[in-house]
Amino acid sequence: MVLPVWQDTAVISYAEALDLLLTRITVLPARTEGLAGASGAVTASAIAARLSVPGFANAAMDGYALRADASRTATVGAPLELPVAGLIAAGAPAPRVGAQEVWEILTGAPVPAGLDAVVPLEHVTRLNGRDGTGPRILITEPLRTGQNIRQAGEDFARSETVVHPGTRLGPHHVMGLAACGVDEVPVVRAPRVAVLTTGNEVRSRGADLAPGQIRDANGPYLRALLPQLGAELTTLATATDSAAHLRAQLEALAAGADLVLTTGGVSAGRLDLLPAVVRELGGEVLFHKVAIRPGKPLLHARLPGGALLFGLPGNPLAVAVGLRFFVIPVLRALQGLAAEVPLPAVTAEAVRRRGALRFFAKAFLETDATGQRRVRILPGQESFRIAPLLSANCWAIVPEGVGDIPAGGLLETLPLYPER
Repeated sequence: MVLPVWQDTAVISYAEALDLLLTRITVLPARTEGLAGASGAVTASAIAARLSVPGFANAAMDGYALRADASRTATVGAPLELPVAGLIAAGAPAPRVGAQEVWEILTGAPVPAGLDAVVPLEHVTRLNGRDGTGPRILITEPLRTGQNIRQAGEDFARSETVVHPGTRLGPHHVMGLAACGVDEVPVVRAPRVAVLTTGNEVRSRGADLAPGQIRDANGPYLRALLPQLGAELTTLATATDSAAHLRAQLEALAAGADLVLTTGGVSAGRLDLLPAVVRELGGEVLFHKVAIRPGKPLLHARLPGGALLFGLPGNPLAVAVGLRFFVIPVLRALQGLAAEVPLPAVTAEAVRRRGALRFFAKAFLETDATGQRRVRILPGQESFRIAPLLSANCWAIVPEGVGDIPAGGLLETLPLYPER
């Protein structure tokens, strides 16, 4: 069956498209994850410390624990000589001690109640016992209360919030949570994403291509990037330029996905079948064509069953822009992450505006000797050119409207990929 090509020519602005996307999003359900597998997940609620850290006052270094007040008379000219009562090692309970006693103590060992300072090994002279007495030390300067002691709860207090909701957990969060006695964490379920690349000409492997064939760059790009965004890639499939094949693939992929990403087949050509197939399936097209470059023909729809579909144009940079400026905001919203905020940078040279289109440009950002952020739009902005993207470290956003931006003007920028 040949479906008619959908010819709706309505074009909406990027701001309107983003508003349509984000006002319909709700955060995905929460689940419990063991701490060992939680890195990269986003917290669904606040996580509190189950233990104080440190859990007890302990020595910050090897040395001798004593009462600071006992050392107040010590000077280089008149060293204070004190007997050593014993040794306290890490992992051992703190002994009961007298207020005037001195104990050798190792790093991390508990400081007994009544002692309130540690003098480092290198700041004392140790004397061997004589006439049957035990070892003694010479102190040449007074200590202050709390010196070289890690106090209980100094890092984290029990029950205090360690990680806030909407935090993408990194190894440093795992370190803090583990120290605080947390073994399981509430996290947002990862968005399930299916990818479908379309086109009779697309081949997934090899360099021995027949005339008219091309290698698929979009599928490997999405497969590499989506897990970094906290998404679970459920399927990477292909479809030919056949309405029946496209429909069958969409129905299969949508059944197990929150998002379905397709590449190609969304423009106005005879074989750009996706808009008509989506409608024929009973999907709701929310918008088709956005006033941007590259990627103007981008399509967004809700499929039967609730999965969201992004029909990305087939050119590689249109895929990259569609993912960065449409899909990523949705993935962040689904995970409860805050929206990114573009940062301004001074343009290195004049920039020509693109009339009614918002232009997302491959660019290079650096900080000059004065600390000012400067951005340079790279040559080769055509949507088929991948090579300039390999030299870019950010996207420069040239707003729609009339008039050029002179050298030294401001442009908003976003990194190539979101920071955590």
